[in-house]
Amino acid sequence: MIIGRTPTALLYAWRLQKEIILTEPFLFHRLSDEYEGIDFSEFKVGCVEEFVSNMGFIMGLLGLLKWPMNVSSYRLEDKVIITKHNTRVHFTSEPEIFDGEPTGEHQVFDEFFWRKGRVHDIDLLESGEDFCHKIHFYPSRRSVPGATKDFTVVSKMNDKQLLDVDYGNGLVRIMAARMMKEAGIKGEISRVYNDKTYYKRPVFEFHDRVVLPRLNQKFNFKQVFDMKQKEGGAWITWKKLTSKESIWLG
Repeated sequence: MIIGRTPTALLYAWRLQKEIILTEPFLFHRLSDEYEGIDFSEFKVGCVEEFVSNMGFIMGLLGLLKWPMNVSSYRLEDKVIITKHNTRVHFTSEPEIFDGEPTGEHQVFDEFFWRKGRVHDIDLLESGEDFCHKIHFYPSRRSVPGATKDFTVVSKMNDKQLLDVDYGNGLVRIMAARMMKEAGIKGEISRVYNDKTYYKRPVFEFHDRVVLPRLNQKFNFKQVFDMKQKEGGAWITWKKLTSKESIWLG
C-alpha cells in the first residue's frame, strides 16, 4: 500500500501496479516545472490535469486507488484510514510513504486576469531569477473573447520569503509589468502623434496565489515517468479498455 498526495505518487503506484491512498490535500499545479517536457500521450492525454483526472478514474475503477477523494487523515501506527464521514477503515498491507515532509522550498503561482491590452503571440517569458522566474501566458478559461490571454507568474521561494510582504503579489505585479514591457507587450493605443503611435500600459488584475510546497519524495516525477511499466492485471484491463475507446475520458 502506497500513501501519497501528488500526481508523482499516483504514477508511481500505476507503474508498480500497487494500491494507493491519496491523502488530503492533493498537491499539484498544472504549470509546475515537474511536468515540463513530459509527453503524456502514453496515457492518451495532453497535460497533467487530464492525467490526474483520467488516472484517478481508471485506478479507482480497477481497485488500485482506495477511497478516492474521501480520506480525511490516517494513522500509520494503527494502519487506519479515517474518511471524511469519520469512518475508520483498517488496512493490512505495510504502508509505503511516497511523499514526505516539506523541504522549506516552494513554487508560487500568482495568477492574473488580463483586462486591456494588445493581442500578442507570446506564451512564455523568463527572467533568470528565482522571484518572478517565469510568466506563462495562455488562452483565458473565462467567458471572454478567444484572443484574451490570462497569465501566471511563477516564483521560487523559501519559507521566510513566503511570509515577507516584499515578496507579495503587489511586487509580482510590478515585476510582471516590467518583463512585459521589455518583451514589447503593449496596452491599448493612447494616441497617434507625428505618425508615431503611443500605447498605454496593459491592464490586468490579481486573481489568486497558489503555493505548492516542495516535498521530500522517493523519486521526482520525471524519474517515475521513466520507470518500466509493470504489466499487471489493472494495466492489461486498461489497455483493453483504451484500445476499444469505451470508457476512457481523454
